[in-house]
Amino acid sequence: MGGATYRLVGVGEAHPDAVTVGIEATEDGTARAAIWWEARPGVEAEEAEYEDVASALAAAEAARALHGLDEVVVVLAQPQLWQRQWGELRLPAVAREPIGDVRATDLTGAETFELAIGIEEERDA
Repeated sequence: MGGATYRLVGVGEAHPDAVTVGIEATEDGTARAAIWWEARPGVEAEEAEYEDVASALAAAEAARALHGLDEVVVVLAQPQLWQRQWGELRLPAVAREPIGDVRATDLTGAETFELAIGIEEERDA
């Protein structure tokens, strides 16, 4: 599993051709996970919970292969929950922009706009 690559997706996004693994922290700070997939012709929707992420990822890969789904995607309740031992996590395109993903910062909308404008002005220079 350490060599696997997963794509990070946003909370609440639908991915009908994927098995989704949702990872959250327990009260004691450890990570737990749930897996789910949407119904499609010949495949019923399912959901299962796991006390450890490695088991959830293994089950998600097995479900992906069994049901002919395209990929396993990951939803994180908090970004710091991901551990390298589970594999590589590909970030969405917004996080690869020079400004990065500022949703989890305390920047105001105006500050974010000013930062983005400054970056765009540098690109145009």
